[in-house]
Amino acid sequence: MTDDPTNCPPHKPMTRGLAWAGVATAAALPAIVSVLPASAQPWNVSVIGAVGLFAAARLSFNRAFLFVALAIIAKDAAVYFALGMDPYPLSWVYFLGYVAVGYAFLRRTDSPLTIAGGALGASLLFFTASNFVSWLEQAAPYGYSLAGLADCYAAGVPFFRGTIVGDLFFSGVLFGAHAVLSRAYFPAERVVPVLVTTAEARS
Repeated sequence: MTDDPTNCPPHKPMTRGLAWAGVATAAALPAIVSVLPASAQPWNVSVIGAVGLFAAARLSFNRAFLFVALAIIAKDAAVYFALGMDPYPLSWVYFLGYVAVGYAFLRRTDSPLTIAGGALGASLLFFTASNFVSWLEQAAPYGYSLAGLADCYAAGVPFFRGTIVGDLFFSGVLFGAHAVLSRAYFPAERVVPVLVTTAEARS
């Protein structure tokens, strides 16, 4: 899963630079949040999902996995030292959903609506999977019932808002910066949509 659908050169310095900027932001964000008043700290706002979407769509599946892994490591280290919170191993699985969505749906497009839809879909996937696991683990005494599962999802809604905000904002920054820079300074890295002919569509 290393093919490059955008017909860009393999090195892509600008695209990789943006992905590295996302990793750096993942490391810096917890430190920035930690100095804010508790009432102003955003819940669950993260850049990692956007990094997964962007790197999978503009580089490759394998490179996206690498950048997401680096972003998670950077974030976990920063959260531990800034906030004293231990890493959560299952976050690796949840964030791979973003890589899958970016690779499957966003490689051949630079449409803002399509990218926003992919970000929202990945946010929903993250919310659904993470809260279902929280219910299985009984992170709070919800009870193993449909009512308990509904309570678990309801309790996760405030965090879901932060997830959506982070995914839409940082995806907009990364994909938007790529679109502007590829048109102005790096035309070889511009996305080339794959046109499907009528004959190909019927085959």
